[in-house]
This record gives sequence, C-alpha cells and structure tokens, in this order.
Amino acid sequence: MKKNLNILLFIFLICAVHTSAQEQISLQQAREMALKKNENLKMAGKYFEKAEAQQAAVKTSRLPAFSAIGMGLYQDRAFEMELFLPTQKPNPMTGELEPNIMVDPASGNPVIGPDGNPVFNMYAWLPLDLNLSGAYAAALLLEQPVYTGGKISAGNKMANIGIDMAGENIALEQMNTIAETDNAYWTHISVAKKVKLAQQAVDMLSELVRKASDAHEVGMADRNDLLKAQVAQNNAKLNLQKAKNGLELSRMNLCRITGLPLNTEILAVDTAVTIQPLTALALENETISGRPEYQLLQKNVAMEEQNIRMARADFLPTAGVQAAYSHIGGINFNDTDFPYTSFNVLASVKIPLFHWGEGVKKIKAAKIDKEIKELELEKNAQLMQLEAEQARLNVQLAFERTQMNQKAVEQAEENLRISQDNYEVGMETITELLIAQTNWQKAYSEWIDSKTDYKMKETVWLKSTGNLKENPETNAH
Repeated sequence: MKKNLNILLFIFLICAVHTSAQEQISLQQAREMALKKNENLKMAGKYFEKAEAQQAAVKTSRLPAFSAIGMGLYQDRAFEMELFLPTQKPNPMTGELEPNIMVDPASGNPVIGPDGNPVFNMYAWLPLDLNLSGAYAAALLLEQPVYTGGKISAGNKMANIGIDMAGENIALEQMNTIAETDNAYWTHISVAKKVKLAQQAVDMLSELVRKASDAHEVGMADRNDLLKAQVAQNNAKLNLQKAKNGLELSRMNLCRITGLPLNTEILAVDTAVTIQPLTALALENETISGRPEYQLLQKNVAMEEQNIRMARADFLPTAGVQAAYSHIGGINFNDTDFPYTSFNVLASVKIPLFHWGEGVKKIKAAKIDKEIKELELEKNAQLMQLEAEQARLNVQLAFERTQMNQKAVEQAEENLRISQDNYEVGMETITELLIAQTNWQKAYSEWIDSKTDYKMKETVWLKSTGNLKENPETNAH
C-alpha cells in the first residue's frame, strides 16, 4: 500500500511540474518578455546610461576647477659658494648710491683691472649656503575658463545629441526585437494550425481506409482502392510528424526569444488571426520620418556640425582666470629658514596668429565630413522610402492573397463534400476523392500561410514606417 502511494505521489509531482512549465502567452506578453530579455536592447540601454554620464561630465566644463598641488624636494648636497661683490658709496651731492670705483689720482680716470673691468676701492665677501633638502611647496588652485572659442558650447550640444542618438538606438532595438518576436509568434501559430490540419487529414483518411476496407471485405470495392487509401494515410501520418517537428522547433525558437526555458510548453493565446483591410490612402500617407534609422542619420549630420565648431574653436582666442594660494617652506639659506606664503590671480588670453593654414584645413576637413553624412542621409532616406513603399505593396498583396485563399478554401470544402457524397453512392472513384482531399488540405494550408504571412508583412510595414509599438493595439494602420 505504501509503495502504491509513493508511485501515485511521484506521478502527481510529474504532472504538477509539467503543468507549471506551460505558459499561456499573448502577442503583447511575448513582446514584453522579449524586450526584457533581449541582449542587444540591454546593451542599448547601457549606451544610453553612458551618454547620460558623458553629458553630465561635459556640463561641468563650464564650472570652475579646484585643485590641490603639493611638491617636495630632497637634495643630498647643499649649494655652497663665495661671492665677492663690488660696493657702492653715496654721492655727496645727490645722496644716491654710486659704484665705489678706484680713481687714478694722476689722470682722474677709473683704474682698470687685468680683466678689463673697473677696480673697486672695496669688495664685500658673501658666503652662500643654500640647502634645499626638505623643501616643499603646496598650493590651492582655482581655474575658471572665460571663453574657449565656443568649444564648451559645442561639447554640450554634442553630448545632448549623443543622448538623443542613444535614445533612438534603443527605439531601433525595440523595433527589431518586436519584429523578431512577431515573426516567431505567428510562425508558431501557423505551424500549430498546420498540425491540427494534418491531424484532421489523418483522421479523414483513417475513416476512408476503414470504409474502403469494409467495402473490400463485402466485395463492393477492389483491393487497389484500399491500397490507395492506405498509401494516402501513411503520407498523411508522415506529414503530421513533420508538422509536429516544425511545431517543436517553432516553440523552442519562441522560448529563446522570450527568455523562457527551451523545454517550456507554450500555449499561444492570440490564435485568431484577424485580417483588416487597409486603405491605400492610409498607407500612402505614411512617411519614414518616424524611423529611428532616419533620426540617427539626421543626428549624425547635427553631430558633424558641432565638430566643425570644435575645429574652429581651436583657432579662436581663448581666455581664462586662475587664482592660487600657495606656501613654500623647507628652504634653508645660510642656516636661516625662508617660508613664503602668497595669494595670486592670473588672467590669460591666447590669440592664435599663424599656424601655416592648419585651422583652415581642419575646418575644411570637418565640413567635408558633414557633407559625407548629408549624402549618407540622402541616400539612405531614399532606400528607406523605397523599403516602406515595398512593404506597403507587400501588405496590400498579402491582404488580397488572404481573400483569394479564403474563397479557395470555401470552394475546396464544397468540392470535398460533393466528392464524399458521390463516393458514398458510387458515382466517384477513391482516386477522385483523394484528389479532392489533397486539394482541400492544400487550400487550407495556403490559407493559414497567407493569414500569418499577412501579419508578418504588417509588422514589416509598421517597422518600415516607424510605427511598430510594444502594444499591438497601438500600432495604427
């Protein structure tokens, strides 16, 4: 009894685990999960944080900078030397000091020494002993830029553009993620519907095999009819297995995109593929201005405009103010310390005069870079416009295809019904009935493909016009 109870408990736990691993997912939920999981989107978010940090750093360039400076010196030998300095004497008439030069009494001219210099009546002897071992200097420094030729302003604008570009990059990655998710979601739904269709075909052929077998046993049909039905049944079972394999792969791919474990059983909720007619006017009024790619190209042009200003600023006058409070100590002169403390303010102006045309050449190079970005914008804008137009035509064609396939399914169903009725009364052969079933299955399969293909084409069109949003209901046609 205890052994049976353990077995039942084990089976219950397996069922519970299997049930908990199943996820019911709508299209919007799949998008939200994919947006949280996508690595490229996470990196785009990090780039945005980086741009914000760079913007905050650039803003501080207008503010004064405070620095503390300290220096120390060690010298193993002191400066020792002797100086013999000429003396001076006061002028009796003016009272000013004048050189105490020796004068020749006979000529009244200064006495010239062997070295060609005048000889003084008296010299002063000055021994020097300068010890810098242990000398130090410390200062508090304030620096304030006043005018930098527009470089600070250009740097701030470039940082703001960088923020905008990072935001557009996030929007681009979001659209790419949503488009990938939609494609995986509708592919999974398409394959799931084809599995049901394949199963329905197997059931129909199994019933036909049973009827053919009964008819053969009572002598109302030959063995060839039974063999044809069995061959068709085997092919249908093979197609069913292929469809199941495709469903498993599509399920795993959707798990990968949404961040679920690959063994998670997914139950897609939005299985009803709604097809809404889109007016040509609504499609033609769409533009590419809302696409992140287009905005990024425009931001590249704006960034190059600021690069021109940066290049020009290098060759414009600059001005700044510097204030310092400093202290010097540890200097010993003839056994006497000489500490020194001071406060000073320095204003500086730098005016570039001549650099062999360097500034003109750099500005010209920056302008060429801007022209290149403008050409890239023009070229890619045309390509994006062409892409949007192609997406528009594809949506219209996909819509028309769904309408045609729907009619084809209705006709195939009616043809199959008539064939079944005629086969029952012996007015058609089993070959004709099998052809009718094959045509019905093919028409139904193409109808499934056309509906899911329409949803995928719709996503591509919304992306090409910059209107692909996280919530499917907000994606305006």
